[in-house]
Amino acid sequence: MLTLDTARTLLSLYRQMHDAAEAGDWEALADLERQASTLRALAESPVEAAAPSEEDTAELQRLIADILELDRQIRLHAEPALESTRKLISSSVKGRALRDAYGG
Repeated sequence: MLTLDTARTLLSLYRQMHDAAEAGDWEALADLERQASTLRALAESPVEAAAPSEEDTAELQRLIADILELDRQIRLHAEPALESTRKLISSSVKGRALRDAYGG
């Protein structure tokens, strides 16, 4: 179950991930994503808890909306870099295949 504390921690991680993505610090982004992934998995675990109050529910909704917006912004920075990396890898693989095929 996603608690307020977990959602706040996730939001903090997503802010750090956003900063890392803006800076092009892909190692830091990957490390922070691993941490966030662990927290998300814990939040998905079934845990018996009292239903959150209306106030807590409203705050959870706000926190989740903020996390989703940061995720969108992170993707805007990361996807072009990922595509560039994919192209480099693809051209490297194709080049190696050509060299292997023609003995280069």
